[in-house]
Amino acid sequence: MDIIEFKQRFEHKPVIEEPNLVAQNPLVSVCVQTYQHARYIKQCLDGILMQKTNFDFEILLGEDASIDGTREICKEYAKKFPDRIRLFLHHRENNIAIGGSPTGRFVFITNLLSAQGKYIALCEGDDYWTDPYKLQKQVNFLEKNPEIVLCSHKFESITEKGATSKKIKVKSDKLQLKDELKKHTIHTATLVFKNNISESYNYLLNPHLLSGDRLIILFLLVKGNGWVLNDRMSVYRKHIGGVTASEGNKNKFNLINNNICIYQSVLYVIKCLKIQAFLKNKLASLYLSAALHMLKKWKFLVFIKYLLKSNSYIVGYPFRKKKIKLS
Repeated sequence: MDIIEFKQRFEHKPVIEEPNLVAQNPLVSVCVQTYQHARYIKQCLDGILMQKTNFDFEILLGEDASIDGTREICKEYAKKFPDRIRLFLHHRENNIAIGGSPTGRFVFITNLLSAQGKYIALCEGDDYWTDPYKLQKQVNFLEKNPEIVLCSHKFESITEKGATSKKIKVKSDKLQLKDELKKHTIHTATLVFKNNISESYNYLLNPHLLSGDRLIILFLLVKGNGWVLNDRMSVYRKHIGGVTASEGNKNKFNLINNNICIYQSVLYVIKCLKIQAFLKNKLASLYLSAALHMLKKWKFLVFIKYLLKSNSYIVGYPFRKKKIKLS
């Protein structure tokens, strides 16, 4: 899928790209998605603009028609830094609903498909970078290790009020698909990855997929290994405004469907038989959870449908779950 095909399918009102002086063919494209982030977006953009690099990078700033002043701040920054920022002014008419609620998925995919760089970095509008050499360190590593598909790093987590949240343990070293399948520890704002998985972006359009960033991480790790640097170079802001958090709070069933989407998508593209078995048993458990959720709501036909689906994914004898471990 390319940007032309995507817009033909989903763009109901033309996105406005503000005039800019950004250089062609930058080495890195930094994708920023923002909506109702007036309190945070300046800190996000300042953290990117302070980067000291020996290469060109562009900032793709997708503003999703905020009404809290975010759009005005983005325009101000784009005017002040025309050689760095490509500002895309979006419209709610193009919004793609996920889990039945409006999201920034259209903005996210537009940014990804518009990226000109060899590498893509991500930073949501409510997160920020803290090390001025973050991009340089990660690009240096990727350039020296062409077999590595993504480079991440350690990070801090804070609450909406600014208090330090419980630190998420991230092991600094090689990252494999099996590691990320067992436990999701890589955060969006830490990522720099090779711009070579556009064929996978169709999977982001699944109407039940809340965690688009995690799916991208897994698709990258299908292609090769990642690496986590030991430096702490970004901050993840935890608040209820995030799609995964808000939808999970509203309906646990949405989170179950989200995880089903993730594991099914990876199952379609993975060739390793052991990982296939692991994914199938994960899906069996998720469909069973979905079935029990439907049973509590007295939806017996849907309960049976999910129960049969659960059984179809079990590795081993019917209705006997054989636990698969990824060593």
